[in-house]
Amino acid sequence: MSLDLTDIQGLIHHVYGYPITRHLLFSISNPPAGMRLLKFLAPLTTHAAVPLDPKPESLLNVGITYSGLQALEVNPQFLKGFPLEFRSEPDPLTMGDFGSSDPVNWWNGKFTTRQVHLVVHLYGQSPEALDEVTAAVRAAADGNRELLPTKAGEAIEAGRLGDIPGELHFGYRDGISQPTVRWDDAPLQPTEVNYRHFILGYSTNEIQSAPMAFASDPDSRRAAELGRNGTYSVFRWLYQDVALFNRFLISEGPNAFPDLSPTDAEELLAAKLMGRWRDGTPLVMSPNAPNQDLNTRNDFGYANDTKGRQCPFSAHIRVSNPRDQELDVISQMGGVPRVIRRGAPYGPKLTGTVDDQVERGLVGMFLCASILRQFYKLTGWMKANNFSPAFPNQHSQDPLANRLTPDASSEFLIPTATGNRTVTLRDFVTTKGTAFFLLPGVRTLQKLADGQYQ
Repeated sequence: MSLDLTDIQGLIHHVYGYPITRHLLFSISNPPAGMRLLKFLAPLTTHAAVPLDPKPESLLNVGITYSGLQALEVNPQFLKGFPLEFRSEPDPLTMGDFGSSDPVNWWNGKFTTRQVHLVVHLYGQSPEALDEVTAAVRAAADGNRELLPTKAGEAIEAGRLGDIPGELHFGYRDGISQPTVRWDDAPLQPTEVNYRHFILGYSTNEIQSAPMAFASDPDSRRAAELGRNGTYSVFRWLYQDVALFNRFLISEGPNAFPDLSPTDAEELLAAKLMGRWRDGTPLVMSPNAPNQDLNTRNDFGYANDTKGRQCPFSAHIRVSNPRDQELDVISQMGGVPRVIRRGAPYGPKLTGTVDDQVERGLVGMFLCASILRQFYKLTGWMKANNFSPAFPNQHSQDPLANRLTPDASSEFLIPTATGNRTVTLRDFVTTKGTAFFLLPGVRTLQKLADGQYQ
């Protein structure tokens, strides 16, 4: 079976690679106003069969929260088919959002996550193209409330940071380690992931997703129709303290690697935290220096690094995808969770050690067919690195996780041939907002606009 790509939003299937993006958040005032907006958006929604060569001047995708479906007065009998984690607000305990990352501080305190009903993701080849489509969407949204979360009272914008493709604020190259999705039912190759981990409506006993259709329950069939060809998108707005990160590398790098020059020590420490050199070179393939011939490689494992001397056990990419590393019995259930990642940095680049008080960080979208089985499992692993017998300290954390997680250690272990070394981590990343969206199939968007699920 092949999927109907015209019914799947392009954001799920493609890496757009546009230089600038804008994410418009709306609260639906009443069902007619929300339906009018969807009626405008549905025919403009970029689907996965839209050719991107040459690239259109702008692209548009749409997500709806559970509270948004309620605001559209979708039949409650259909809504109960959605999984509990989507129907609930994002769980800060599961995600590790403590202290300044607590939901009470999200969206700069301007509104609550429950008020977020709709997101319109816009992508532009130029600021002018982005402004043009933004103006059209805002005009069509008349009668609804736009939610403006930044300190300046504007929509969230993101885009390219520098000349290096995928460069992020901490200097790392992003977008390398994406799952290779098999978009049909042909036999899976060893490195491929079944599309059912990302696309709703094709649940099997082995790979389940909800809503599910049951022959004896017509409401469940309508719910499954509502979800079919959609995906769940976890939208995360994250602040990154670049000045603190730079100061940390300068102070801790030479302490961890006193035999290296200060600059080389800083770069090696940055690589140990991530599991890749900042240009993308995997540590297990080139542990001593970056290598341009290897900086996009993703075909590696940790079977030959059982002591973590090349890549520390708690390095970010080893936690988020342990590959062939042994898992404990419970963590083996369902396998290693994979998500499709989309996103871009926001805010101006900072290279120094003095905080300029400007907002900067990452806008990330994590696409999956099960928030519980995929996204929450990953954040649980990041919050507490206890899913593998490889971890010598069951209280260790991903270096980019919230440092205020109860009972977690801030000590980052760096095994070396001459003995273990540790550095004390800081709280580099703060969650500024999280919302769970359904990115519906294109036909579902039109049906919602027409009130067919009420």
